[in-house]
Parts: sequence; C-alpha cells; structure tokens
Amino acid sequence: MFILNSQVYFNKKNFSEVVGMPASGKTTLVKQLVNKKTNCINVNERLPKGTIQRQLRKIKCGFLLFIDSPNSFIRDTKIIIASKQDSKINLYSVLSNWYLISYQNRNCSVDKNEYIWDQGLFQAIWSIYYSALNEFDYLGLLKDKKLPHTIFLTDINNEELILRSHQRQDSNRLNYDDKEKIVKGRTALARTLQVMEQVGYQQKSKSG
Repeated sequence: MFILNSQVYFNKKNFSEVVGMPASGKTTLVKQLVNKKTNCINVNERLPKGTIQRQLRKIKCGFLLFIDSPNSFIRDTKIIIASKQDSKINLYSVLSNWYLISYQNRNCSVDKNEYIWDQGLFQAIWSIYYSALNEFDYLGLLKDKKLPHTIFLTDINNEELILRSHQRQDSNRLNYDDKEKIVKGRTALARTLQVMEQVGYQQKSKSG
C-alpha cells in the first residue's frame, strides 16, 4: 500500500486506486475493498459492459473533457502523442482511456463516499509506458489531477499470471504466452512505481 505525502499535488483522501499487471487481481481486490465499506464506490463498475457502449462512453467523456477544460485536454493529448505509441490502435486506446479517467477524476462527487479505481490514473500511466517508444512528461499529465490518497499494488508471479490470463473470459492486453511481453509489462510497472515515488507516494507496511 502506498500513501501520498505531497505538498504539490491535490490529495483526495476519499480517492484510492489499485495498480498492477493485467490479471494480477486488481478487480478482485477492488471488490473486496468495496465489500468492507458501505460507502465505497467502484468507479469502473459504473461503466457500460458492452465494448461498443464503453467506447462510445470514452468518446463522450473526451468531448466533455475538451468542453470542460480545453487547455488540459490539449496538453494531455500532446504529451501522450509525444510518447510515440507503437501502433495507432494503442495510441487510440491510451488516449481514449486517459480522457475517460480524467473526466471521472474531475467529476466524482465531493461527498462522504469513497471512490476506488482498478483502471485509474496510475494504471493509465502503466498503459502508456507499456506501448511507448519515447519517454513522456508524466508529471505534466498529473499536473491538475486529483491524485488518490491511497494506492494498492497487486503482484503475483509470472506462472500465476499466465494461468489467470487463460482463465479470463475477457480479452487481455498482454499475451502472457509471449515472455517478452511479460518483461515489457513488468518494466512498465517498475516505471509506474518510480513515477509514484517521484510524485510523493510512500510505501506503508501492512502493520504500519
């Protein structure tokens, strides 16, 4: 578990996120955390289940984000394009996903509820790193975002990742039968953890 300790970035104590490799148990952990608290909301669970409907939601959120904050929209778009994604499909994927998450981040209610993501800001950073050919201004991407106070990390060994990916009914971005992609994914995760550290996240032990 990582806790944000920063005087620079917005710290939303009722925001949390789960970060990890695909099939590492992020969604399962989110469900466990939500079940422990009556006022905890799984943000991603609110999304449409169908692929087409979900893509339309991302496009809509991108449009609303542009209307709401055009300068941030343009800045973030330029930063992600500058990361030089390895395919047009991945460029569209990380852009549309970032718009969705950024819009959710700006528009979660200020109330007594706790909001948790299994596909949040830092998982999106992982996604950008995974298919990026260049370094990118990740601090610029996080500049005006409300960062989660708490981040949980899910991690299992490669053999378990492969087993779980074969058991999943939905598609997995990583083909875990390709060992090079596992290495690529873990490299992206290590870079994401470095970003978290630079922003001001500090790891806390379970007992502490």
